[in-house]
Amino acid sequence: MLRNNIRSYGRVLLAATALFVLSALTAEPARALTCQVTPDNIGISLIYNGATLTITGESTPGDDLIVKVSSTQYTDVHLKYKGKASGIFWMKLGTMEFKNVPNVYMLYSTGPLNNMMGAEARAANQIGYDAIRANATMERSDHAEVGPEWFDQFLKFKQKEKLYSITEGTVTRNGNQFKLEAHWPFQAPPETYNVQVLAVRNGQVVEQATAPITVAQVGMVKKLSGLAFNNAAVYGIMAIVIAMVAGFAVGAIFKKGGGSH
Repeated sequence: MLRNNIRSYGRVLLAATALFVLSALTAEPARALTCQVTPDNIGISLIYNGATLTITGESTPGDDLIVKVSSTQYTDVHLKYKGKASGIFWMKLGTMEFKNVPNVYMLYSTGPLNNMMGAEARAANQIGYDAIRANATMERSDHAEVGPEWFDQFLKFKQKEKLYSITEGTVTRNGNQFKLEAHWPFQAPPETYNVQVLAVRNGQVVEQATAPITVAQVGMVKKLSGLAFNNAAVYGIMAIVIAMVAGFAVGAIFKKGGGSH
C-alpha cells in the first residue's frame, strides 16, 4: 500500500514538473526595457519648424507602455491675464504665475491610461494633467484669490501652443519591439528634455528607461541671440537697419510695379 502511494506521488510530481518546464518554455521571455530617440539633438536654425521624433526600444511582451516627454526641471511660468478695466474695456490687467510646472509635457501610450493605472499610481509617477495640477501653485500679481479654473486656462494655453498633449494608443508594438513617432513643437524653448518610458504591469510601474533630447540654437540664430543678450545696443541698431532696408526694398518693388501700368 505504501509503495503504491509513493508511486502515485511520484507520478504527480513528475507531471507537475513537466507542466512547469513546458510553461517556462512557451512563456514569452522577459526583456529589459530600453529606449532610443532619433534625433536626440535638435538644432534651432532660421528655417526651423519643429522636428519628428522616432522613439523605439524593447520591452517585455504584454506590458503596457507609457512614453512621457517633458522638461527635466519644472519651472515657473508667467502669463498675462485680461479683464475689463472700469467694467468697460478689455485689457491686460496683470500677471498670473504658475509655479512648479513643466515647459513641455507630452504623453503617449499603448492604450487608455485610466485602464493601465489607478489614480494613485498615476499621481506617484506624474502621469496626466491632474498630477501636474496637484504639484503646481498659482499666484496673481494683485494677490487676489486664485480659483482652479485658472489652471484649466493654463492647460488650454499650453495645448494650443502644442507644448502639452496626451495621445493614447499611439505607441505601437511588434513582439518585444515598440515604436512611437511624435511631432516635436517648434514652440519648445532651448533646453534638455527627458524621454521616459514606463512599463506597466497589473496597474504598477515595473520598469523604466530614459533618454535625453537636447534642443539648442545653432548658426545665425545662435549668433543673433548671443548678440541680443551680450550687446543689446548693437543688436537694436542692426534690427533697425534691417527693417529700414526691408522697407526700402518693398517700397521699390511696389513703385516699380505701379509705374508699369
